[in-house]
Amino acid sequence: MCGHVEIGEQKDMKIVKRDGSVYTSKNTSGNPGSMLPVVTDALPDKVQLFRWGLLTLDDDRIHSKRKHARIESLTFVADWKELVGRKHCVARVQSYFEYNAAQNITYRVERTDGKPFYIAGLWDIWFDIRTGLLLPNFLMITVPPNTAIEAIHDRMPAILERENIRHWLHAHLSGPERVSFLKKHPCPPENLKISVHRQGQ
Repeated sequence: MCGHVEIGEQKDMKIVKRDGSVYTSKNTSGNPGSMLPVVTDALPDKVQLFRWGLLTLDDDRIHSKRKHARIESLTFVADWKELVGRKHCVARVQSYFEYNAAQNITYRVERTDGKPFYIAGLWDIWFDIRTGLLLPNFLMITVPPNTAIEAIHDRMPAILERENIRHWLHAHLSGPERVSFLKKHPCPPENLKISVHRQGQ
């Protein structure tokens, strides 16, 4: 699944920094390890920057291995089941990119209406024992592809419609209820625009 996203120029969004100040995101891209704009269930009315790539208590260094979690694994893989039902977030990006190795083609995926994607995820705070710093981090949840994506990849992000964001972040839903909600609300294929991405575009 995607390892590269375009954040896009988001003039309507004010990001809250750790010191409480705010700023507007500029048009940029992100990879695992980058700081991306997210909204969490802990502060659902504020956009914050979290590092893409979940770190666990067992990690002794920063890496980018856990950038995604399969929806099928959320309730039984130890790293995820500790968070599902407790720490949920939504990442906002303008588009994402998929590399198809068999075709040697990179595809750009965006919404047909030009609006941003809202991708369901899980978050946590990692403590760096070497520096004493707290690092907010997250991963994106992936689901089986819809008919638009299956021609280019075998997974896709769990894309939420804007009106469903609050439900995903709702504090009183259990982990299984949230997983069921994602499964019952897949992204319609007609909502996606897929194009070949050429270097320099």
